[in-house]
Amino acid sequence: MDKHEDKKGQVVWLAGLPLVLHYTINSLCAMEARADMPLDELMHHHFSATRLLLWAGLRQNYRYLTVWDAGELITEHLQRGGTLQEVIELCADSLRASGLIEEEKF
Repeated sequence: MDKHEDKKGQVVWLAGLPLVLHYTINSLCAMEARADMPLDELMHHHFSATRLLLWAGLRQNYRYLTVWDAGELITEHLQRGGTLQEVIELCADSLRASGLIEEEKF
């Protein structure tokens, strides 16, 4: 999975598609509101956290993408031989690059 920087986030390849991950305060707040828990607690829920992290990162550039759609992208990625850990790492790298969290959080 290749990635590169874009003015509005990081372009990553997931499920055979180039997608832009871009985290903002609003996208992280939406994620925490959807999960009804803060990010650090959410990370104990492996599948839910991954799906919500991906959704939050994609929201800025794909406003109508649903949480279900994010899960479908992950499913497609897994069916193509990818791993959940790869998705987590893409999200974590992009989240770190956003400057919104401390490096050691992920």
